[in-house]
Amino acid sequence: MQGSSPTATDEARRPAVLLAIYSWDMVLALLALLGALAAFAGQATVGNRTVNVSLAEQIFAAVESASFAALLIILATVLTRRQRWVRTAQIATLVTAIALGAVSLLLAAVLPGQGVQASALTALLVLVVDAAAAVALTGHRVITWYDGTDGRTPRYVGGTIVFWAVSSVVLIILQALR
Repeated sequence: MQGSSPTATDEARRPAVLLAIYSWDMVLALLALLGALAAFAGQATVGNRTVNVSLAEQIFAAVESASFAALLIILATVLTRRQRWVRTAQIATLVTAIALGAVSLLLAAVLPGQGVQASALTALLVLVVDAAAAVALTGHRVITWYDGTDGRTPRYVGGTIVFWAVSSVVLIILQALR
């Protein structure tokens, strides 16, 4: 079993894609923190109209964005640990983000009055980069990097993933009902 600090050989063998994924996690975390602040704007654009958002929904949206940011920061800080659960949690987070984003974009496209906005292209680009990161985590070098202990995913990580996913689904439903 390896110690908690990586050796020089380990550092040399670390796949470069992990640095790219770490950077992507941090960019997404920053955007999520901005989303948490933006949730308190009081209004939302739905199609070509602006609707008022209740304070409860603003707080809920802020907590949802903040939980996503916290999850990404947690995963970025443990990404270089050589435990298999780290890779599994990272893939689960990316796949969940892709699924939630795709459902949100699909609903915006098919529901009357919603309308697809120019920001949909940005959201689609984020989904593509998320997919590329998830695929990169299935590469042979990355899989062999995470050959350490096969411990269980900590409850706080699993709980954060579940909380973020459920709160995101609730927000998608609320947005679809506007």
